[in-house]
Amino acid sequence: MAPHIRLSRPALKILKLFLEKPSEGKSGAEISRALGISSGTMYPLLARFENAGWLTSEWESIDPAEAGRPRRRFYKLTALGQNCASKELAELQTAPGAFVWNT
Repeated sequence: MAPHIRLSRPALKILKLFLEKPSEGKSGAEISRALGISSGTMYPLLARFENAGWLTSEWESIDPAEAGRPRRRFYKLTALGQNCASKELAELQTAPGAFVWNT
């Protein structure tokens, strides 16, 4: 059974973004830019999803000195995360007073 995660509006926006291309990894900066969510809100949510097994993450394998920038951490939706996120968003869309997306 999947652990229960409290899903705030920013959390739902993150899940929706990952479901658009579930096999594609996304960096924190990419997520933040796409959704307008601050890092102080986003990174704790990503960590919560990762701890629940909904996301995995890995650092890119570059030399920061050669690239001229810090390494990026890429997050990817797991099969469990895809199932749980799809279920949560589907339930939300069919609930009375359904959530309205403004993204």
